[in-house]
Amino acid sequence: MGDFYEKIQVHPSTFSGKGLQSSLSGTTIAEILKVYPELSADWLLLEKGEMLRKNNGKSVNVIESPQTNISNGNMTIEAPAELIALITSQQETIKKLTDIIALQK
Repeated sequence: MGDFYEKIQVHPSTFSGKGLQSSLSGTTIAEILKVYPELSADWLLLEKGEMLRKNNGKSVNVIESPQTNISNGNMTIEAPAELIALITSQQETIKKLTDIIALQK
C-alpha cells in the first residue's frame, strides 16, 4: 500500500482515521488521475459512468501486481489491490454523504 501513497505523493494518514472524514484535495485527486490515467474522472468524482476510460472501444486493464478483480456486473477489470480498496472505500463514503444530503432536503 505504501507504493500507492508514494505514487500519488500523499501521507497514508490521508486515507485513515480523521483523514477519512475530510475531502481529498484537488491536488490529490489530480495526482490520482495523473498516476492512473485509465480511471474515469467522472466515475471518481461523480460516481457516473464506467470506472475505466475506454481505449478504442475496449476497457483499459491496469497491469500491476498484486492484482485483484472487480466486477460491476457489466465488466470485470484487473487493478492493483490497493487501488480497488481505496476506490471502494471512497464509493462507500460518497454514498453515505449522498444519503445524508438527501435526508437534509
